[in-house]
Amino acid sequence: MVLRRPALLLLALGFATACQGTVAPSPAASGATPSAGVPAASASGTRATYVLAVLTGMLTLDKDGRVIGKLVDLPPQTFASGATVHPAGRQIAFVLTNISQATQNGFGSDIYLVNVDGSGLQKIVTHEQENTFYSGPAFDPSGRFLYFQRRSSVLRAGTPVNDDSIERLDLQTGERKQVLVDGTDPTISPDGKTLVFVHLIRSQVDTLWVADADGMNGKPFFKVKDRFFYMQTPRFAPTGCQIVFSGAGRTLVNGTFAGSHTAHLGIPSEVYLSPCDGSSITSIGETFDDVTPVWSPDGTKIGFALGGQVSQLTVATRELNKLAQSDAFSFGDLVWLR
Repeated sequence: MVLRRPALLLLALGFATACQGTVAPSPAASGATPSAGVPAASASGTRATYVLAVLTGMLTLDKDGRVIGKLVDLPPQTFASGATVHPAGRQIAFVLTNISQATQNGFGSDIYLVNVDGSGLQKIVTHEQENTFYSGPAFDPSGRFLYFQRRSSVLRAGTPVNDDSIERLDLQTGERKQVLVDGTDPTISPDGKTLVFVHLIRSQVDTLWVADADGMNGKPFFKVKDRFFYMQTPRFAPTGCQIVFSGAGRTLVNGTFAGSHTAHLGIPSEVYLSPCDGSSITSIGETFDDVTPVWSPDGTKIGFALGGQVSQLTVATRELNKLAQSDAFSFGDLVWLR
């Protein structure tokens, strides 16, 4: 089985404290009462531009990538991942995995909402049995629906296997339903009609697929025949019609191997763009590991966190701008606040 970053996250739990520095909680700006629509700030009033879900919690960062502090205090023996911002910009959804032996329903993960000022932490999806995990929450453009992957380990004919599906939660009514099987990392188009996701075969990454927002009419996304050793986290641009994703080990249709920058396992890892019709794939930047790309609110840049810093990639020029270096994290799932 190929282990890339999602699987390695679980292996890294035992080393989280040693590998990542401690960060003090960030107080609100002096003399101000934070509201749910105002991002967290430092004591000097510096507002957060980014929130980063990492093994040690939810960190806030300023516009230069410097760590302000923790957005919210989370329970001990937990780690955060998969953060994403609500279309209105006032809330963040994220996954929290709890490794405590006393966890309700056993080892697993849940999905939470928190306001961008750190208030109002609430659990909205609870794992109902042991070894059930959630990942990749994604809002639809209306903000009413939240899509996410559910993975549960089960026994079939005495053999342990994974049940993988993408579900949708109606945040107004609480209705939750499965929209498709064998998928992860959902992203919803700006018009709310199209779902793109990573298709799985026996829980292993296949390629990107596209379906209607209700999960119907699923089919491969790309029209080109290029293949990838691994891919993750497709994200629709907020404007225009294109998708960014992180991919590794691209093999072109003629059988040649593309890319020159090696990630772990010696497999090239890059950030790619594709138009919404899947007619082409363009590399716009190399990374030394898999990343979780996020669009800037205006759609002109792509950000990701890796190597202890946030990087900004300008789409039009391919210029890469690396922000401040930090020992508080090595990688994480980045939110670019509205």
